[in-house]
Amino acid sequence: MINAQQTATTLDFPKTVIRELTSDEFSGRGYVDDGMGKAADYVATQFKEIGLKKIGDSYFQEFTMPINIIEDAELKINGKELKYGIDFLVRPNSKSQKYFKRDLYLFDPVKFSEALTSNQKLTEFIGEDMKAQHLKHIVFPPYQFEIDSIGSYYKDWPNFYRPDENRDRAIFFFTKDKLTASLSLEQDSISEFIVSDKFYSKDLKIDNYSIQANFVKDFKARNVIGKIEGENPDSLIVITAHYDHLGKVGNTIFRGASDNASGTAFLIELAKYFSNHKPKYSLVFIAFAAEEAGLVGSSWFVEHPMFPLSEIKFLLNFDIMGAGENGIQIVNSSIFTKEFELLNQINTEKKLIPQIKKRGEACNSDHCPFFLMGVPSFFTYTLGGPGYYHDPLDAADTLNLEGFLNLKELFVEFIERL
Repeated sequence: MINAQQTATTLDFPKTVIRELTSDEFSGRGYVDDGMGKAADYVATQFKEIGLKKIGDSYFQEFTMPINIIEDAELKINGKELKYGIDFLVRPNSKSQKYFKRDLYLFDPVKFSEALTSNQKLTEFIGEDMKAQHLKHIVFPPYQFEIDSIGSYYKDWPNFYRPDENRDRAIFFFTKDKLTASLSLEQDSISEFIVSDKFYSKDLKIDNYSIQANFVKDFKARNVIGKIEGENPDSLIVITAHYDHLGKVGNTIFRGASDNASGTAFLIELAKYFSNHKPKYSLVFIAFAAEEAGLVGSSWFVEHPMFPLSEIKFLLNFDIMGAGENGIQIVNSSIFTKEFELLNQINTEKKLIPQIKKRGEACNSDHCPFFLMGVPSFFTYTLGGPGYYHDPLDAADTLNLEGFLNLKELFVEFIERL
């Protein structure tokens, strides 16, 4: 275990935090092998070593949540075993499914597109489709539509296949898009594989497949919270990052180095600094659980706050802090213009990062539940890097942490000047 009291202004400490959080021991900080629970304990240990105070009698805020856990998945097409997360994914709300030999129904995207030109054609298409797919495995070929909305409709079409007859059959959706894993709070009656288009062929043969899914109604998760008392205890600056990721499916680990071991390391780095430099305002550091499942941890905190939300002067949320060679982008910066101008002023003075891009409101990270309750907030993420996102390639050795230390200096100064 590393010593969080280190004060050297190098990347040694954050790199070690990221390596720890992305190691095999934490299983992708998700819902298999207690990965998220182990990560919560790790963050709490760092808070304790730094000297952060507890709010109450614990660093933890526990809550329960439903989650559909894809524990394992296999797919063999035309004699080739596909790799999870690289060659294929499973739709996160899929149920357990084992191979059952059935005929394949090939969905026709051209007829589908033509059917959307009139209500009559669409009604006829639906009737034909419902008959043709009955008791068969369903295959959606890769297809590029000229109109994006039709492409979205195409991706959603498997939702039509929800009757009880779906037992012992699966849907295979082939796509040209990047495979991007996700999570679900529900389990559906559909079992769907999302497959790279390079495995599609006219002589397609599904040799074998399986999904092992476990729906848990009351999974226990924990936010991790610590505090540093400031010179002015009447107002709080809250600093947040989510420590969870997508976890593990079979032998495939979604390590989540950029998203968001990097943000967690950044949060801990700021806590380490201010533990040795008393801040003007009291600081609360929150590492959220279950962000990847839909901002569950931050929503729970807002619904069950451990201090009045009205005391928050400003909230800084950090998610994806593993690049920076192209600067940063800040959600809500077009709303809180005074704070954005301060940040730009500091950067102009110190020439720390190439640019700070402005962005409006977006409910895409843990700042959102707070913002919806009227809390002034920024969500910062770095620009650049290799672009690995929600896939097994997002690992510690793919991060350059180009702007990490300069970003630390930027936000330390910002917090001190607020």
